[in-house]
Amino acid sequence: MEDAFATRRCGSCVVIPLVLLMAPTSVLHAAESSYTATTTLFSDLTHSEYESDSDTRAGAGIRGDIGADLTSGAHSLVGRYGATLETERSSRGRGDDDNFSLRGSSRYHYFQPGSRFDFNAGHSVRSVRNDTGFRLDDSSYDTQNSASAGAGINFYPGDVTTFRVAGQGSRTWQEGDTPDSESVSVNANLSRQVSEQTSVFLTGSRTWEEEEGADEIILDSASVGLRSMLHNGSFSASVGVSSAENDNFENEAVIGSLARTWDTSLTNTRLKYDRTQSSNLLDLAFAPIPELGIEDEFSVRYQGVTVRDQLSLSHRTRRICDLCTVNLIGQLAKDEEVANGDETWEYLAGAGVRLAVTDVKSLSLDYRWQGDALEERSTIDDERHSFAVTYRHQLTELATWGASFDTAMTRGLSDEERYRARLFVTLGWDSMNQEW
Repeated sequence: MEDAFATRRCGSCVVIPLVLLMAPTSVLHAAESSYTATTTLFSDLTHSEYESDSDTRAGAGIRGDIGADLTSGAHSLVGRYGATLETERSSRGRGDDDNFSLRGSSRYHYFQPGSRFDFNAGHSVRSVRNDTGFRLDDSSYDTQNSASAGAGINFYPGDVTTFRVAGQGSRTWQEGDTPDSESVSVNANLSRQVSEQTSVFLTGSRTWEEEEGADEIILDSASVGLRSMLHNGSFSASVGVSSAENDNFENEAVIGSLARTWDTSLTNTRLKYDRTQSSNLLDLAFAPIPELGIEDEFSVRYQGVTVRDQLSLSHRTRRICDLCTVNLIGQLAKDEEVANGDETWEYLAGAGVRLAVTDVKSLSLDYRWQGDALEERSTIDDERHSFAVTYRHQLTELATWGASFDTAMTRGLSDEERYRARLFVTLGWDSMNQEW
C-alpha cells in the first residue's frame, strides 16, 4: 500500500529529507490546492456469528470526510480526516448502541529550495489494539492520537551536495488505561546528486523512546543508499546497520531496502524488499495514515522492538479493458521480537476491480486475505478473509447513491463471521484516491 505522505518506516528514524531534497524546484513553487468534503448518510443490516453466539443489528448513521492538499511556495499541507456516528439496535434486546469512530491524519511541511531551515508538524488519529489476532468487533479497538513536529538545518557544500541535521519529537496518547509514550529522534543526512537521474545518500540517526511505566529504549541506525529515476520507473537501494537497547536487552541487525517500480500509461508495478529494526510505538507516532477508505487496523499491533523482513508486490493495470482498473497486491513479512526472539510470519493477498459501467455508474469488487503463522511459517494459525461489492450511481455533480455488501470472517484464534448490507447517499465532492 503506497504511503500518501513523505514519512515512512525506516529502521529507528523518520527520514523526511530525501523527499524534500530531491523534489523539483518547479513543483515546490507551484501554487496548487484541492479539497474534499463529503457527507454520507447510510442504513445497514449486519449479522455476526461468533463461536457461541450470534447477533443481528439494524443501524443508521452518518459519516463525514474532509481532506485538503495545499501547496504554496515553501508551504505544503496534506490532510485527511473522517468520522462516523452510527446507532444500532441488536436482535438480542440490549437496546440501542451508539458507535463513534474518528480516523485520519495531517502533515504540514515548510521547505524552500536552497534555504537553511525546514519544518514539519503532523497529527494522526486511528484505531489500535494491544494484542495480536484478527477481530471483527470494532469495540476491540481503542482510539489513539499522535502528534509530532520536527525541524532541520540544511547546508550546501556544493552545487550537487546537501547535508541536513534534524530533530523530530512525538507524543502518543489514547483512551483507557494504555500508557502514553514520547519519542525524540535526531538524524543527519548527506545527499549528493551523481548524475541527472541518480542521487546517493548517507544517513544516521538516534532515537529515544519512553513509555510510561517502562524502560527507555534507544535505537541507532546508519545506512547508505541510492535512488535513480529511470525512463520506465525508478530504482532505489540501501544497506546499513541498526542497534536497539534498553536495560533488558541489546540487539544489532543489518537493515536495508531494495525497490523497483515500472510505470507506463496503463500500468504501475512496484516490487520492494525492506529489512528494518524499529519499535511499533515509533511507527504509530511518526507514520501518518495513508488515506481514508483503506482501514489497515489489523496490522497495528504492539510487539515492542522488532526486526522485520518484508517483501511486497503491487500491480495496477487498465490494460484488461477500457472501462476497468485492476489492482493486485501480495505481501510476505516476518517479525522477530527482539526481547524474546519470538517470530511471526504475516501473509497478505488481495485483488480489486473497479468497473465504470457508464459515465455515472461504477461497480467495485474487492477481496483481501490476511494470515499469521505464529509457530511455523508454513502453518497458518490465524487468518481473515474479507470481500466487498459496491455499486455507485452519480445522480448529480455533488450527489451519489449506492449499495454495498461485504462479508468478513476469521479462522484460528477466533472464529467469527460478519455479513453486512448497506444503502448510502453521499453529498459533496470526493477527489481522494482510494486504490490499494
